[in-house]
Amino acid sequence: MSTGMLLGYELPEAGLPDPTAFLLAVARKAEAAGVHHLVLGDRPAAGPAGPGTPASLVAASLLAVSTSRIGLVMTAAPAYNEAYNLARMVASVDHISHGRAGWRVVTGPDAAADANHRREGVDPLTDREARAREFVPVVQNLWDTWEDGAFVHEKGTGRFIDSGRVHVLDHRGTLRVRGPLNVVRPPQGHPVVLADAADPLVSAHADVLAVGDPDSAPTAAQAGGRPRLGVVTPFVAATEKRARELHELAGAPASDRGRAVLTGTPRQVAERLGAWFDRGAVEGFTVRFPAPAPEGGATGTDGVTEFTDTVLPLLTAAGRFPATYTSDTLRGHFGLTRPANRFAERIAAGPERN
Repeated sequence: MSTGMLLGYELPEAGLPDPTAFLLAVARKAEAAGVHHLVLGDRPAAGPAGPGTPASLVAASLLAVSTSRIGLVMTAAPAYNEAYNLARMVASVDHISHGRAGWRVVTGPDAAADANHRREGVDPLTDREARAREFVPVVQNLWDTWEDGAFVHEKGTGRFIDSGRVHVLDHRGTLRVRGPLNVVRPPQGHPVVLADAADPLVSAHADVLAVGDPDSAPTAAQAGGRPRLGVVTPFVAATEKRARELHELAGAPASDRGRAVLTGTPRQVAERLGAWFDRGAVEGFTVRFPAPAPEGGATGTDGVTEFTDTVLPLLTAAGRFPATYTSDTLRGHFGLTRPANRFAERIAAGPERN
């Protein structure tokens, strides 16, 4: 586990006048500040805020070649994706980014998104829970269908692949997936999986747990030692009055099951985050930013700039946020080890059963 506060930024999904410029500007600023990861939203339905940002898998690929240390977490729902295709896409981003990919899995119902993913004989509402329960383990197993060292590159014998290290998954349940994956094992072994701690369908298989209210987060023991990230939306300004005005301009969002809303000066916000961290309620935070205000311009980073330039220095000065990277991978940022290959472990334990 990291010895300092873990910190990520969740970027707006819609309402941006120039989404690509915004994503690039925020990614570079966050990386310069030592932020550990970015969460890229991806709701496959139009909303009242207007057109969305580029699909998270595409955005992560863009940011992977524009940054070098910060983690890139893509959002994808089992209801709207095929396990095989998602596994290969996330694995591909992990290769492109040299081990900085993550996947935030979401399972909640979304009527508008459901309406965009129906076809003859297929409805996202059908078997939603059963599909979600199987989905994460199937994806993780697909990442393991190629063992490390499967490519032997023996030019002298003409043997380039050790077939004994390539495995058929042959999963048969609500999902039916044969495998193997057509992408070799990701650099991290498994890209990091994030899930809501309160989501019983997928939380058991997640590497990192998100909690909307740090005051009601599961204990470290209940989380099995996995990092817990409080989700917070800050409205920060030089004065409390201005911070409250920003909060009102954004529609006065309230704290709820999905996030804690903080309003105040940089010191007030830093102290609130620090108090949660110091007492061990969570190991860190994902800061969920609203869309920039119109006066911010096409690439205005608004709340991101205010938080990065005023709150982070206070957390660093207090010895809570390190502001420097000690790892090159997202698993490393979270203090997670590289998982063993599940197929290799089964073989070592006894006869292989594919």
